[in-house]
Amino acid sequence: MPKFVIMPPQTDHQKSWAARISDTLPDYDVVLPANADEAKREIVDADAAFGNLPADALAAATRLRWLQSPQAAPPPGYYYDELIEHSVTVTNFRGIYNDHISAHIMMMVLSLSRGLPGYMRAKARGDYEKDANDAPFVFLPDSTAIIVGVGGIGGDTALHCKGFGMHVIGVDPRVGDPPAGVDEIFPTDQLASVIGRADFVLVTMPHTPDNRGLFNAEMFARMKSTAYFINIGRGPTTKLDDLAEAIENGVISGAGLDVYEVEPLDPNHKLWKLDNVVLTPHVAAKEDEGGANLNQRRSDLLLDNARRFAAGEDLLNVVDKSLWF
Repeated sequence: MPKFVIMPPQTDHQKSWAARISDTLPDYDVVLPANADEAKREIVDADAAFGNLPADALAAATRLRWLQSPQAAPPPGYYYDELIEHSVTVTNFRGIYNDHISAHIMMMVLSLSRGLPGYMRAKARGDYEKDANDAPFVFLPDSTAIIVGVGGIGGDTALHCKGFGMHVIGVDPRVGDPPAGVDEIFPTDQLASVIGRADFVLVTMPHTPDNRGLFNAEMFARMKSTAYFINIGRGPTTKLDDLAEAIENGVISGAGLDVYEVEPLDPNHKLWKLDNVVLTPHVAAKEDEGGANLNQRRSDLLLDNARRFAAGEDLLNVVDKSLWF
């Protein structure tokens, strides 16, 4: 009987997932510890766990073989040396957000390409001004998008971009042949040499040990002065002060951001007041009762992996722990 520990604190959704595993896979012993001390006792003989696993709990585990991350790209600190070196297999929730987040990216592409920030300011003034846009319109069929991170989200975004007639370049550390919707593909170490071709730089990559601050003053200086930078991946990949200065000084034309180095974004940060910038508060994958149920998708994936684990089958969404994704 596999023992599965849901690490505290548990949300109501996570408690319902635990109940679903117990009901569907009665051979499982699913445990929900109330606090960290109880979790440390329960993890000793656990075969699997869900959630954040502190180093002291990992050290106490004697049988642990599977750990389900609570996110597709968890925050800094989730992966640490002891976990990376441990034999436990980590899986995540990548793939369930593709349609939500790719739609959010295209909202930003369309908003910036058609001058929406300027028209929204004109609306607030009650100003019927046809030239209220901050920069010339971008005719998308004549434009190029570079998508940095061509996984599930980046792949769906590429197909959306192709639907608008854009030329799409993918940049990814481990994708070989271009996936559907991608015209050309390059490894990440060639980003600096190709970024100058982009009218839109779309960042969907997770935060990894190698890409903190990848998008900085030097990288922005390589972009076209008419280009836009959009990040919905993870905030630490981008130096926001450098980005703000690049926009303020006309190095690039504008930006769309859903993620930030520090969240929430400081209310005094100059990005709030810059023209031609679209900011949303990390909501690209926000749960919405009117849309696809992300919690149902999480529950389905967790249950499928629990079944696979008990049957000795390959797990879905296995993480390369050394890369954090």
